Amino acid sequence: MGSFIGHVVPGTFFILFGMWFIYQTFMRYFMCLRVAASSTMSEKYRMRYRNTSTFKCPCCSSLPLEGILKVVATVVGMIGEFATGFEDGKFTHIGNAQHMTMFFFFGLNGIMDIIQHYRVPIPPDMDFVSAVLAFSMEALLFYYHLHGRTPMDVQVHMLLFYVVVCCAVCVALEMCYKSNVLPALGKAYFILLQGTWFYQIGFLLYPPVGQEWDQNEHSQMMMVTLFFTWHNATIFTLMSIAGSLIYLKVKTLSYAEIYEHLQPRLPRLGKLDEEQAKNIILESDEEEA
Repeated sequence: MGSFIGHVVPGTFFILFGMWFIYQTFMRYFMCLRVAASSTMSEKYRMRYRNTSTFKCPCCSSLPLEGILKVVATVVGMIGEFATGFEDGKFTHIGNAQHMTMFFFFGLNGIMDIIQHYRVPIPPDMDFVSAVLAFSMEALLFYYHLHGRTPMDVQVHMLLFYVVVCCAVCVALEMCYKSNVLPALGKAYFILLQGTWFYQIGFLLYPPVGQEWDQNEHSQMMMVTLFFTWHNATIFTLMSIAGSLIYLKVKTLSYAEIYEHLQPRLPRLGKLDEEQAKNIILESDEEEA
């Protein structure tokens, strides 16, 4: 990971997952609100929204694509770190071993997602627990990964450490308060921030073009802090815009389309009128409860 590409690759995956979680969380939340608002039992179903650690892909809801992607990505990452950790025929780069360990925990989270998808009898919420474990181990490894680094190197990775801790906290809150959308949005926010900050670290420490930064210069380190605040402002603004656009989109959907999105594993029933689709959504939710 000690290169520009080594930061861009994990950053890309975090950005993609962050955007996916933002879209799916807003879609589910606004759809649930619309069903609740139109129901004669609106008070009962107002908190119908439920957090889940993963979302089903509408195009292939029978497969745990999120879990599969996590496993594939982490395996590729571990192979890459292992292959580049040798020098003169000996594995000498301990930093690569730490990165491989970090990848392993996210791969374990992907396996838990797959197991949960196929309803294997394991303790509940293991997908959430494994995600908290993965982010916690990532934070631990980054915190003790900075010995002998330059001041700017330590600074950018400590900021990343704080973001990863926030990811772990949000996932834990998401697991404990499944009817509250805020922890889910917080998780999406910090995962996206983690991805963009990985990119920023790559450009700061390993710039592919232009002049290298003076990693001991105080004024440039102040700029790094400023960049971090700009990342936060940009992501918050983009999430606000995305939420507004998704809200407007949900208002245009028919109840049949809402039914198909909220219940992707159930058979499609063809054209439904509004009352039929609404009743099916509410009945299926009551069965899950």
